[in-house]
Amino acid sequence: MADPPADRSGGTVLIPAPHIHHATSQHGTAVLDVRRGQWLMLDTDASRIWHAVTIRGTTTGLADEIAVPAGQDPQAVHGQITAFVDDLTATGVLIDTDWPPRRRRRWWR
Repeated sequence: MADPPADRSGGTVLIPAPHIHHATSQHGTAVLDVRRGQWLMLDTDASRIWHAVTIRGTTTGLADEIAVPAGQDPQAVHGQITAFVDDLTATGVLIDTDWPPRRRRRWWR
């Protein structure tokens, strides 16, 4: 049996929201939010982050994978990755599985 995905930081595992559809090519990733009718086009670097989240459920170790070959500071790259993932979570593209589900608002309330 496979181990669950490693934690991003602080025990969170992220997944795309149910209303999100995505496809990846060699040029990047297209993310469609069907609830809002909006597209999000990710370049190759952002696609790497998206791939880590959607496949592994985490970005643990990704900063080193990106920074070391490029000769960059892993801490700075980690900060940029965290900001990007936090933005995707805040806009509802990604869901933190450790948070309780939000109450759905009904149209009549």
